[in-house]
Amino acid sequence: MSIYYTDIDVNLTKNVQSNDISLKYDLNAIAQSIKNIILTNKTEKIFNPKFGANTDYLIAFKTLLPFELSDVRLQILGELGLQEPRATITDIDIKDTGLGYWQISVTFTPIFDKNLIKTVVIILQ
Repeated sequence: MSIYYTDIDVNLTKNVQSNDISLKYDLNAIAQSIKNIILTNKTEKIFNPKFGANTDYLIAFKTLLPFELSDVRLQILGELGLQEPRATITDIDIKDTGLGYWQISVTFTPIFDKNLIKTVVIILQ
C-alpha cells in the first residue's frame, strides 16, 4: 500500500521506534487537518490569520435556528474546501447534544481513492 500524505501529529507524541515525533498518514492525516481547521478560529494563527472555520460562536449561542445551522455548515464546507484540498467533503452534520456541547461530524473521501470514506467527529464545548 502506498503512502500518499504525511503530517506531523499535532499532539507531538513521540515515536518510540524512531525517537522522533509521530506522524499521521493518509486518511488520519486528512482527518487531523479537518479537525484542526474546524477547531481554529480566524486570527488564531498569526502568520495565517484567515485560517480556520471560526466555529467559536457555536459555543456562544446554545440555540441555533435551522437557517443558522445551515450557514455554519456552509462556512465549514467553504473553509474545508479552501484549506484541505486532499479531500472531498461528502457530508457535514452539526448536532446540539443537549448536554452543553456541539458535535460536528464531517464525512470525506480522499482524492487519491474515492472508494475510501472516513468520518471525523469533533466536539465543541
